[in-house]
Amino acid sequence: MPVDPTVLRRRLRALERYLRVLRELRTAGREAFVSDQALQDRVERNAELLAQTCADIALHLVSAAGSSAPETYSDAVRAAGAIVGIPAELSDRLAAAVRLRNILVHMYLDVDHGRLFDELGWIDDTETFARLVEQWLTKLT
Repeated sequence: MPVDPTVLRRRLRALERYLRVLRELRTAGREAFVSDQALQDRVERNAELLAQTCADIALHLVSAAGSSAPETYSDAVRAAGAIVGIPAELSDRLAAAVRLRNILVHMYLDVDHGRLFDELGWIDDTETFARLVEQWLTKLT
């Protein structure tokens, strides 16, 4: 299956939206975040969508490369990183963010909101990821 630039660019636009929303929500500060359930809900949902979008992009790249299906989303992010030329350290941080998605989706009752806020720095990595994917796509098309 070849890379579909339209599919990837649509996901990259969605990624930019989730990133923009999360950056805006993060400005409320930690104290507001841990005490405001509506804010927590918005951050959780957008963080989940941001991580899922990274995983979807990664799966598309891995599939297009003809690689075997990764066992986990984290594995897909690392494999896509190798395809696109993403530094291993960045791929590892994004893989951890994708694992966070699993916590938000499957272990939602156990989310430590203070810790979630403290670890929101990973969202900035998604901007670098998107830029590198777009650069790779530009060379391809």
